[in-house]
Amino acid sequence: MQKSKLKVIAGALLHDIGKPAYRGDKSKNHSISGYEFLKDTVGIKDTEILEQVKYHHKNMIQDSSIADNSLAYITYIADNIASGADRRKVDENQGFDMDMQLESVFNILNGNNQHYKYKPQTMENGINYPIENEISFSKEIYKKICDDIVDCLKGIDENNSEYINSLLEVMEADCSFVPSSTSKNEIADISLYDHCKITAAVGSCIIDYLEQEGITNYKDELYNNSKQFYSKKAFLMYSFDISGIQNFIYTISAKGSLKLLRSRSFYLEMLCEHLIDTILKRLEYSRANLIYSGGGHGYILLANTSKNKSALDEINNEINHWFINNFKTALYVADAYTECSADDLMNSNGTYEDIFRNVSKILSDKKGNRYTAEQILTMNNNHHQDGERECRICKRSDTYIENDVCGMCQKLIDMSDDILEKDFFVVLNTDSGLPLPFGQSLIATSADTLKTKWITDELYERSYSKNKMYTGRNLSTKLWVGDYHTDKEFKKLAQKSEGIERVGIIRGDVDNLGKAFVSGFDKERVSLSRTAVFSRKLSIFFKKHINKLLEENDINGLIVYSGGDDIFLVCAWSDAIKAAMILNEALHKFTQNTLTISVGIGIYNPSYPVASMAYESGDLESKSKSSGRNKITLLSVNNTENEKYTFEWDELKNKVIGEKKKCLEEYFVGQAEHGKNLLYNLLNYLRNTTDKINIARYAYLLARIEPERDADERIKEKYKAFSRQMYNWAINKEDRLQLIMAIYLYVYETREKSEE
Repeated sequence: MQKSKLKVIAGALLHDIGKPAYRGDKSKNHSISGYEFLKDTVGIKDTEILEQVKYHHKNMIQDSSIADNSLAYITYIADNIASGADRRKVDENQGFDMDMQLESVFNILNGNNQHYKYKPQTMENGINYPIENEISFSKEIYKKICDDIVDCLKGIDENNSEYINSLLEVMEADCSFVPSSTSKNEIADISLYDHCKITAAVGSCIIDYLEQEGITNYKDELYNNSKQFYSKKAFLMYSFDISGIQNFIYTISAKGSLKLLRSRSFYLEMLCEHLIDTILKRLEYSRANLIYSGGGHGYILLANTSKNKSALDEINNEINHWFINNFKTALYVADAYTECSADDLMNSNGTYEDIFRNVSKILSDKKGNRYTAEQILTMNNNHHQDGERECRICKRSDTYIENDVCGMCQKLIDMSDDILEKDFFVVLNTDSGLPLPFGQSLIATSADTLKTKWITDELYERSYSKNKMYTGRNLSTKLWVGDYHTDKEFKKLAQKSEGIERVGIIRGDVDNLGKAFVSGFDKERVSLSRTAVFSRKLSIFFKKHINKLLEENDINGLIVYSGGDDIFLVCAWSDAIKAAMILNEALHKFTQNTLTISVGIGIYNPSYPVASMAYESGDLESKSKSSGRNKITLLSVNNTENEKYTFEWDELKNKVIGEKKKCLEEYFVGQAEHGKNLLYNLLNYLRNTTDKINIARYAYLLARIEPERDADERIKEKYKAFSRQMYNWAINKEDRLQLIMAIYLYVYETREKSEE
């Protein structure tokens, strides 16, 4: 990376570092505070970085004597663009509140109009739910943040591109809940971290654009004529989308399928991260330019230069050639970019949504016309010899097979346990690990081995930490990974079920996320910053907080995949509904009821084919969405008969479990076996109530359990209430479906482990 661009990124990331220092000591403005903090406390001596911190506001830069090509002019306008993209006026009194909390971005999502805030804390302090309470961002909290920043920055060389992503990690760890602006006249829902990140992204693009245009007088272009610059198409919004993910993950048939599901899901996530970091390295940017990634999809902000466009085309061609050679047509990457201006990014003219619409259209067109003539010829010429064996897992026969497994599947199996147990994942410039595009491979390792061996090895390219923030040489980013597990096998999870030994497969997906991503904020408030904050919050919930939620509630289960907006969990069946309801309630609390999730839960014998479990539970999730969204659909497997029941979340909680299942438990307490025999028979009639004869038979069955005449009056009254309730529920459609599911749950819970 060019030194000047590296310094722009470092200066932009640190340009507002004086805010926590200033708010802790209100004797100076934050530009001076930041300059002195970095120079005197942290020990940064680079004048080009310090100038960006000191002169990034007009009142400081207009009277300065800095050179016309000072990088401070780039950070100055990048800060203005980022501020224009994240600050929106509100009708309140002028002034500042230095103790202000960060407001929630969900306050204004999807028509919401709340005023929730976050507790002052760092990223390491657990789930920070939005709250109504006022908790001042005290001087002591700001001092602790500054102390943490000083400790972390001491191990980072801001003039070495190999450490630039670590600088971003420090800012995220300490400043994710620090408000960027404390003006009472603005919505304070953009954190200092997110503002500095966007500033660095914009700044790195500007310096590339200026270089291409041959502009060296930054003062004239970016300060004196800034209004004209805002309208120039200086930026590219780049997007990629990997097709074939579902089939790649779930088209497996072999022993140890749970391991393969986990490793294939993780592998696809790593392919995305690897593609992102390859793009950023070749085009010489940092992770600050990554706006969003998740579910095989991503957005990156880049400079509008011919060099970048050519490089992107080359990278896409290269990775698709690699996919063809390794997976044929199973996986494909479509990519697209559209030119945009600072005005577009700030939504000054209401054109922000057009950026994403344009990119989406190009992506869609590319998916319909996937391959180049050269790639088609490659596929047609890839013949394999007759008599080759077939991989028992992926069914490939065009590669070397040993012990009935191809090399790729064997390496995925080997990686599976490491995903749960290792702390770091290392990309090496060799083919000795799990294969990656661009001639590289992936291995998992411990922190000690990374430090003592790999980080100094000549084959070392970069590394990713898991679920903890670290700094270090070419440490790309931390990966939030849903790795919670109590067991690693279906059978063991089934054995931990209450009642019958079954596993519950949970598939879930956030409703209308694409719509919320593009148009969830109104036209006056939608911006690049809010899009980035919103997507980051959601990713953290599903990749990081999910581990805490399952652990705190003692769920017997394992996360196969939990990404930017969807989940795949395997649980002991009796914990599956509990886990789904916990996640649903936590998501509502986390997003202030602005987002909903649709879920499908299948209940299966642990020996049932895994691919079938995955597809069937996916169909249940689709049933929830097609039934109006924000619902849960359950499948009870009764030998060969499959049934689907869709409920509102509160309906399942209050009506199915809280009312009807509770009624069964209370009536049959102490006589579970007698109750099961009756309920099996009642179920047969409940499922076919269109036949009036079945209703009569149903009533007759209830009558047969009436207590004897000389029975205790309390028993008689209990029976009367129970039979009346059971009959009334049977003749009402909604109650009947709720009762059927309640009976299933009760019967499964009271079955003996050995029963079928």
